[in-house]
Amino acid sequence: MLRLADMKNSRQQGDVGMAIAISWFARNDYCVAIPLTDSQDYDLVIERDNQFSSVQVRTTYYKKPNGIYQLNLRVSGGNRSGTGKTKHIDPDVVDYLFAVTNDGEMYLIPTGAIEARSILSLGVKCDPFRVNL
Repeated sequence: MLRLADMKNSRQQGDVGMAIAISWFARNDYCVAIPLTDSQDYDLVIERDNQFSSVQVRTTYYKKPNGIYQLNLRVSGGNRSGTGKTKHIDPDVVDYLFAVTNDGEMYLIPTGAIEARSILSLGVKCDPFRVNL
């Protein structure tokens, strides 16, 4: 079973999330492109029927006491956020959020449907966006 919490660091956790996302898109008849650098706000570009979309991939192993996973939507520090500023998902730049939980649940959420800015609870509101292998 997938155990994101057992990864040695967040980078490895992210790599696993990317692999799962690429696999899911490929299995569902999308062409997947990986950007050459990691300086953009998205992790993947997907294409199907000549429709291109950008995707940000996120993983989580944190569950609230009520059993609902929480997903961090912001990036702070490191090369992803420039000069130490906090970055949020911008629906004008990123079309979809692909989320993977520690239990292997996956969600493909249009960024325009995300009301949260910092933390997204993957509860009932996100159920319509849950995807299966």
